[in-house]
Amino acid sequence: MKGKILDYSIQNSSGVISAEDGKRYKFVATEWKSEKAPSVNQEVDFDITEDSAISIYLLNGNSSEDSKTIFGLVAIALTFFLGFIGTFISRVVVGKESVGAATMPTLIHFILTILLVIPVVGAIAYLIGTVYYMISNYKLVVNNN
Repeated sequence: MKGKILDYSIQNSSGVISAEDGKRYKFVATEWKSEKAPSVNQEVDFDITEDSAISIYLLNGNSSEDSKTIFGLVAIALTFFLGFIGTFISRVVVGKESVGAATMPTLIHFILTILLVIPVVGAIAYLIGTVYYMISNYKLVVNNN
């Protein structure tokens, strides 16, 4: 049967899988048969005995998490190298946010860019703002992909 890990505790070496039949099955780490450690949201294939999952295998090696990280790093690079334009591109193209929702963060980042004309204070404000938007865009992209 196929399912998704809902919860996993390293301390207890146990977790819960939500199966495609709508039921939840408890499992213990000794039933985990893949090299990569179990974690929440992994898709798995498993057998059932009573209310427990046994012989649990990871499906797809969690490649979706890897691609989310790559998209997040692309968002960081765009924001760093292109400034407020990178914020807009990161949010609309990579993060799949609407143009309307991306307008305000882009406008604020643009205002921070204008502050660069103020010698020291402007540069500090710009750097802090850009780092903030790099992190913000990363989180948005990772959560939306």
